[in-house]
Amino acid sequence: MLRLYDEETGNVEEITTARPGVVRVACAGGLRALLVGDLIRRLADHHGLRAIGVWDDVPGAADLGVRPAELTAGDADVHVGAAVGRCSLASADGLDPLALRLALLQRHYRSDVDLSRQDLEEADGSLVSWRREVAGWAESPGRPLNREWVREAVAALDDDLDTPAIFPMLSRLAEDDSVPPGAKFETVIKLDMILGLDLVALVGRL
Repeated sequence: MLRLYDEETGNVEEITTARPGVVRVACAGGLRALLVGDLIRRLADHHGLRAIGVWDDVPGAADLGVRPAELTAGDADVHVGAAVGRCSLASADGLDPLALRLALLQRHYRSDVDLSRQDLEEADGSLVSWRREVAGWAESPGRPLNREWVREAVAALDDDLDTPAIFPMLSRLAEDDSVPPGAKFETVIKLDMILGLDLVALVGRL
């Protein structure tokens, strides 16, 4: 189950919820906090929990793939904001908006980040490369997803949202000849439901 850094104790601890099967996630702060909150909701969904967002809309959040919150106020089980690192961003004009999401996910949410235009352009290029790879796998015969790879990725995310560990993992999956392309495709689809990078954007379009 998901474990997050607790500001009060200084430890990474398993989240607790007031209602069985439901987790409410509140965010205070800017876009980066909302991205973290969105990631927590998506991960909670993967674990079979009903995830409810509690925050006000912030301009640009939808472009980052942040799903709208169900509530604007109320009690919450998880509060996102204080532990999120400082964030300075260069202009992302002309780039895929999700390149910014990728660039932030490539850095741990508690670290301070100063993203240059070059950082965002590199993330944009990586996003295109991944989408092309996924589109290629989609052309192969269908296979069940690889549960071992999914478990490894989710274990990293459950450990205080260790998103930086996911992308080297995806690269190893791409290079693993023991996993059929169709299984790679289904595995990435499953993980992208958490990552929110629209990695299937080029399927059927190349």
